[in-house]
Amino acid sequence: MLALLLEFFVIHAGGFMAVVMYDPETKPRTRSFQVAGLGVFYLLFISAFAWGFDAWWMIWAFAWLVFSKVQAIWTGAPPNERDRTHAITSWALSVAVYLGAVSATVFLDVPMLGATAEVRDAAHFDPKGGAWEAEPHRALAGAVLYYTIMGLARPLLARLFGVKSAPA
Repeated sequence: MLALLLEFFVIHAGGFMAVVMYDPETKPRTRSFQVAGLGVFYLLFISAFAWGFDAWWMIWAFAWLVFSKVQAIWTGAPPNERDRTHAITSWALSVAVYLGAVSATVFLDVPMLGATAEVRDAAHFDPKGGAWEAEPHRALAGAVLYYTIMGLARPLLARLFGVKSAPA
């Protein structure tokens, strides 16, 4: 459940970061400050959830994402419009897939996937809480659906946009 909550922030920030990171007209230093500024803004929101759920790993995971974006600005080739279009298209797909996965797991009948009432209680979720808290198997199914579709779609998008993978 918390991984999908964090993914919501990653997707939301990803759209803004894609536009900023891949702006061919902006210098790397300026892009780095813009990405860092967006990161600080989102970390404030994530901190509230981390505090509420006692899940401080969320802050470190998002901070790592921001660090990797800044690092990519300095270690990658200068961006071009194709890179920007690829990043924005990938972001748009992630929004559609996330909303679809969330909707599907809330409205459709979802198998338990081993997440029984005992598992819910052991995780200290509220049985009277929201759909994912009361029935954590729905969040598990949403995560599997979202990450599977995105994992299969991203290489196809990279091929479509002619993005080359980084050398090993």
